[in-house]
Amino acid sequence: MIYQPPVPLPDEHAASIMYRHFQMTRFAKFETMMMSEYNSKLDSPRRLWQPVFSMLAESFSSKYSLARFIEKYTNITDYSLFLDESVFKDSSVENMLNKLSIFKFHNALNASQDVSWRYCPVCAREDDEKFGTTYFHVAHQCFYKRVCRKHNVLLEKSDPYHFSLPPVFTESVTASQSDLKTEAVLSSWVDALKEIPQEERKVRALNLIHQKICIFSYDRKNPYHVQRVQYVQNRLAKRFNRSHFMPYFSWGPLASGLYPLNSVVGLMGFLDPAKHFHPMIYLMLIDLFLKQDELDLSMQYSLASPKAMERVPPVVSPIEIEDLINDNAA
Repeated sequence: MIYQPPVPLPDEHAASIMYRHFQMTRFAKFETMMMSEYNSKLDSPRRLWQPVFSMLAESFSSKYSLARFIEKYTNITDYSLFLDESVFKDSSVENMLNKLSIFKFHNALNASQDVSWRYCPVCAREDDEKFGTTYFHVAHQCFYKRVCRKHNVLLEKSDPYHFSLPPVFTESVTASQSDLKTEAVLSSWVDALKEIPQEERKVRALNLIHQKICIFSYDRKNPYHVQRVQYVQNRLAKRFNRSHFMPYFSWGPLASGLYPLNSVVGLMGFLDPAKHFHPMIYLMLIDLFLKQDELDLSMQYSLASPKAMERVPPVVSPIEIEDLINDNAA
């Protein structure tokens, strides 16, 4: 039980509250205390739940329900954009949180955006002046955000090896118009996806992408399948390399047929609904292949069931093979 935790500051993340509590009560190394007493490691916001958060939630239970605590002080709702209850089937809330504490997305290490905790240098200075301390904001840990919308500056990354509160004197970098536009586009996609029942989001989105690329199954022995997948991979690579997504991933420019678009974990792997890739990968694929009105159009059709292989009636026109050939030759 955590006794007398510090009063949470506006939009403060649970990890930050824990660190401030540690500062007031302990003298050991923070990482040592977290591992020895709570078996927790606050290495990045993509570690969705920490056992120590349960104790913190219990301390606030007179004011917040567990669901409200999760929504207010963590980023689980951001990262669960494409997850549904089937991932944690037949789980109590306690068991679900235990599973979340060890849950890992496929290809998460390639989503460099959330490899460490992020902060706005201007917010840090303002927080220090107003509250006497800096802290990590929940809004700044959202995996698809690179900009502090309050100050229009790029978010900075903290030391990934040693958890500590944001420094005060980091110079801020003004976000470009491209950065702001990217933020608006991704936020718009997320808002549109949240209008869809959670258990249907990935099913509908991946079905529409399959319709767009006109590949519903992949047989390596089928020359047509092989050629079309190669053409589509090439189109994806070219679109990605000209897009605003480069800063979000660590794999650099994409090249068709090479990792991560090779035959083992390539495009068809990304579109496998049974797997749970990092949500940034899904947002990237959706933005590069689909339009929001196509997603809206799919909502005219109800799904017989929310199963991963449920087909959505055709609502988008496939990419013509001539277009793929011309794109490949360009």
